[in-house]
Amino acid sequence: MTRRLDRAMLALVVALAAAGVIVIVSQPAASRLSSDFTINYSAGLLIRDGYLTAPYQQAELGDVMRRVAPDGAIDPRLPFSLPLAAGLPYAALSLLPLDVAFRLFQLVSIGLLLLAVALLQRALPLPRSAPRLAVLGLLAAVPTWATLTEGQPTAWLALGGAMAVLALRVDSLALAAGAGALLAVKPQYLPAYLTILFAARRWWSLAAASSGAGLLLLSPLAGGVGGLSAMVHNALSANQAVLVRLNESWIGLFGAALPAAAATWLAIALYLGVLVGLVLLAWRRVAFAALAGAMTALASPHALPHDLLILAVPAWLAMVLYRDGALPTIVPCLLLIDLALLFDLHGFDLPVGPIAMTLVVGWYGWQFRQRIARRRPTMDRAA
Repeated sequence: MTRRLDRAMLALVVALAAAGVIVIVSQPAASRLSSDFTINYSAGLLIRDGYLTAPYQQAELGDVMRRVAPDGAIDPRLPFSLPLAAGLPYAALSLLPLDVAFRLFQLVSIGLLLLAVALLQRALPLPRSAPRLAVLGLLAAVPTWATLTEGQPTAWLALGGAMAVLALRVDSLALAAGAGALLAVKPQYLPAYLTILFAARRWWSLAAASSGAGLLLLSPLAGGVGGLSAMVHNALSANQAVLVRLNESWIGLFGAALPAAAATWLAIALYLGVLVGLVLLAWRRVAFAALAGAMTALASPHALPHDLLILAVPAWLAMVLYRDGALPTIVPCLLLIDLALLFDLHGFDLPVGPIAMTLVVGWYGWQFRQRIARRRPTMDRAA
């Protein structure tokens, strides 16, 4: 029965991976023009021309967006909210036609995901087949589809998370600084990995990661003091725009019932509460790293489907715990989350993804405690 179930789950993963490849490869030109990549590409054009504050000025950004995506292909009111330094790769890509740049960005993102898997295997080795299965799982994951079809930099976050995990095992300040810089592209996911370094008492790595993140987050100052405040304003504006629709965190469950301002403050309060709880719970275990990565995604004030690609890192850590006997296999629950996200893309306004993720995290937390409790008497007798 177990082998039959394993074959069925593998068949479902392969089917989802095939569907994902079809969705990505066959994405129509109109969809590419209306993607988030167009916003970042337009900001990149302004940066390349030396206008360092213009990406955060909606009128100027909107004019460029209309030029690169004519005939109303994208809403010119959509803001650019990334740190200025995160726009530099888009500035380089803006030397190419939009469609060519989009496809190149997809290829680079796939390469970064492969690198993230390789770094995780180096940091916490699993059986030799694990990286191949991880790549298959990534292809089957809805967040990967969303990342590649929107041209979002979420693969940078997954790589940053993998680098932070490797920094637990390798003494490299450059590695830690790079991890912090990549995670700061979407800073709501940064504190979880800083907390992981704190829990492991990796003080120099924590300082390096914080410095790398700080340099990226302060990069809008290159255009003047107003650039930093404009970035923060745009980030909050983007957050309010998605509180109700497709927000795959807790605030997405009840944000629609609240005024936008109240929902924003509640989302921030939930997020800060979880971060405080993680700091208090911090201890030197792989289990904490997996919990921190998952809980930060759930508590994030802004978590669209593509953002959940960062869950690839805690998923790997959970597989390490499964290998060590501290957790049951996570494959069925990963499939449950993936199907929930797929439903959210085509279902009702109330997202079921955060409900599925909460149930999964709660169940695995209970399983972890049960298994650790069963181990203690055996360890006491052995002692």
